[in-house]
Amino acid sequence: MPEPERTTSYPAEPGNRATVLSVMRGIALPVYLPSFFSAIAQNAMQIMLPLYALEIGGGPAFAATVVGLRGAGTMLMDVPAGMLVTRIGDRGVMILGLVTATVATFLAAAATEVTLLSFAALGFGAGAGIWVLGRVTFITDTVRLEQRGRVISVMAGMQRAGAFVGPVIAGVGADLIGYRAVFVGAGVLWAISLVIVMIFATNARPAEGLERARLAHIVWTHKRTFATAGSVMVVLMFLRTGVRLMIPLVGAEMGFSAAEIGLAYSLSSAVDMAMFYPAGMIIDLAGRRWALGPAMLLLGIGVAALPFAGSFWAFTAAGLLAGLGNGFGTGIFMTLGGDLSPAQGRGEFLGVWRLVGDAGAAVGPFIMGPLAQWTSMAIACTSTGGMALVGICLLIVFVPETLRRQSAITLARREERKDSGR
Repeated sequence: MPEPERTTSYPAEPGNRATVLSVMRGIALPVYLPSFFSAIAQNAMQIMLPLYALEIGGGPAFAATVVGLRGAGTMLMDVPAGMLVTRIGDRGVMILGLVTATVATFLAAAATEVTLLSFAALGFGAGAGIWVLGRVTFITDTVRLEQRGRVISVMAGMQRAGAFVGPVIAGVGADLIGYRAVFVGAGVLWAISLVIVMIFATNARPAEGLERARLAHIVWTHKRTFATAGSVMVVLMFLRTGVRLMIPLVGAEMGFSAAEIGLAYSLSSAVDMAMFYPAGMIIDLAGRRWALGPAMLLLGIGVAALPFAGSFWAFTAAGLLAGLGNGFGTGIFMTLGGDLSPAQGRGEFLGVWRLVGDAGAAVGPFIMGPLAQWTSMAIACTSTGGMALVGICLLIVFVPETLRRQSAITLARREERKDSGR
């Protein structure tokens, strides 16, 4: 049974040959604008959580645990969020994610001890993950394959713009008015994003007649994709989380203030942000692999170099290199997932896809933090950076180029034939 078209007012229906710019204009208010505000809040939280954990008496291992709980919260909601897309629509999922993140951020503002902060980190990760999946599922359903990389990369660019603004404001704010005030400000930004989505997002429900794919069937049919391409995403997310964790931890060990660490993080994010549209062009014109490979390599070199910096500016330079790597990978996680996803059961597939990739974000801090505390920051950072070589090897051997629609279709059909023959 062919999948019915979704009910939406945006000018990006699959059959509409609209230009990329007109597609972007159509989703500017419901997706791009709230993405920018929420990104400021999200990136302020990401740098403040480990620093605040250290502030209230935890060591590097506990700070890493807080960051890991943020990733665990995202993992816990990946699959449920994917299933909810089919039931309540993209708009409902986006609203749910923003409400959860808003509440969790205000909870962090009220935290004065480790238990409450841990719960806040878990809820923050859950809300942020739901919010991402709702946006990306909508874009994947309504934007043509050859435009998808650029459209998603602009959304990721909004995230990078927030990463440029958020950490430096948060760092200066923490030094001047305290951590709790910064968390309150971040909660207000999450709430503003929520109001924008409630006003401008109009696809309240999935189209009539849309069948719900069984989750077990999706996992079984696409198990090779999750095991191979998904493993590369685990490495990518491991590296990204390593950068986000190690910049604050290494900076604090070197004696830099919260404002200095926030500045280094924001400058790294500025390079990252500058790459968002070039990365989209690389993804859509050269291919997904040509963005993913350099992304992992530069992220690995950048995080490995952090503890060997002899000054603030050398430390910042290592962060800039990691930011360049992350910029190469702008939007690649969900673009590749969208390429490989089936038309029927896309929400469920993307939920599992995010679950697999987010395992790297969740598990990474629980490895890096104790390793840094029990050995040294240098060993933790170089071990993290070395994972880039593993990811590149997996990419070369197992991940096909999905830029051409036929490549993705052929891969899916090959898997289905193998499974049906068992």
